[in-house]
Amino acid sequence: MKIVVIGSGTAGSNFALFMRKLDRKAEIIVIGKEPTMQYSPCALPHVISGTIEKPEDVIVFPNEFYEKQRIKMMLGVEAKKIDRERKVIITDKGEVPYDKLVLATGSRAFIPPIKGVENEGVFTLKSLDDVRRIKEYISKRKPKKVVVIGAGLIGLEGAEAFAKIGMDVLVVELLEHLLPTMLDKDMAKIVQEEMEKHGVKFKFGVGVSEIIGNPVKEVKIGEESVEADLVLVATGVRANVDLAKDAGLEVSRGIVVNEYLQTSDPDIYAIGDCAEVFDAVTGKRTLSQLGTSAVRMAKVAAENIAGKKVKFRPVFNTAITELFDLEIGTFGITEERAKKEGIEVVIGKFKGSTKPEYYPGGKPITVKLIFRKEDKRLIGAQIVGGERVWGRIMTLSALAQKGATVEDVAYLETSYAPPISPTIDPITVAAEMAMRKFKS
Repeated sequence: MKIVVIGSGTAGSNFALFMRKLDRKAEIIVIGKEPTMQYSPCALPHVISGTIEKPEDVIVFPNEFYEKQRIKMMLGVEAKKIDRERKVIITDKGEVPYDKLVLATGSRAFIPPIKGVENEGVFTLKSLDDVRRIKEYISKRKPKKVVVIGAGLIGLEGAEAFAKIGMDVLVVELLEHLLPTMLDKDMAKIVQEEMEKHGVKFKFGVGVSEIIGNPVKEVKIGEESVEADLVLVATGVRANVDLAKDAGLEVSRGIVVNEYLQTSDPDIYAIGDCAEVFDAVTGKRTLSQLGTSAVRMAKVAAENIAGKKVKFRPVFNTAITELFDLEIGTFGITEERAKKEGIEVVIGKFKGSTKPEYYPGGKPITVKLIFRKEDKRLIGAQIVGGERVWGRIMTLSALAQKGATVEDVAYLETSYAPPISPTIDPITVAAEMAMRKFKS
């Protein structure tokens, strides 16, 4: 069997490795525009801050590693067209036939139509080349004032990185608060206040209308102009669907796949940022543009091509980040989005400490749980705290994936040791708060 993957990022690279474990004889070919296989885009802000020394350090495995697995790499090659009738991919270096095709075409940074957005000193933060250009520009121009457009994950992580190297940072967000798809306004406020302590400034509910100067000198925000000698555009990403669309596959915001990750052509699969899957809460189609989702999709697609029947489960989009001295973990639906979707919810919220009151060094932690009123099921959570958010959000996400109710969370068996955690965990207290509302 000849299996071809288009895309050498997280989804494509992991698929190739999973496929090789399942089938030692198959011919596996990866076509990728970049010169390397998988690297971590999530690590790029840490290259700017200097926490990670060099851009090349975020490459997961050298190309030689894949060669040892007998995975053929066609890197620096662009797939131009898929001929489904002949089962051939037409590239800028010739034709490649396939028996099974996996589209792992990823996503691209969305560039809004702002006047001056092409000027020197304006960057996105999506690729190794992006971070190389930013570091070169900082080294050459010594910029002092940064405007970050967009307060999503990449925008805030970029803002933190610039602040850590001594730059004056302003984040501009068109919506009412930061991380608008992950947090509600009350939880976002905690993160905003922490970032402001470290010198990051914010403007909400207003957009950037123009970037002035080449190289950039100032940014027009609404009717106000502010000085800036570097601009980071972090206004989200868009799935790369053009190749699939031109091939006549069904596409929407992403490439439409079934529960086995097959496209409208059963011999073609789609995985990673480009694939449109199902939301676990709403049941609607959604994108799950997270590295963890890319790896899970890669595994499921490989198993299905190997002859198993494995379903890719609907996603809660569990995510975590760290900004200065705060960890932020989320999954599922926010209270704000639930209202828009017409889903009645009951909220449990608790602010506590990561350690018992008597033990020194405890840090504040705030837990917000979202339960569907109809069936009492956990459908979302947001945790913001000074430490140990990761374990708690993972626990809650696993419970939600198994259909846990408010009682399941309130009576959850937890662990305790004074240096690590309190006897009554904040997540169970938050669930108790919600349980009282259900009973009242």
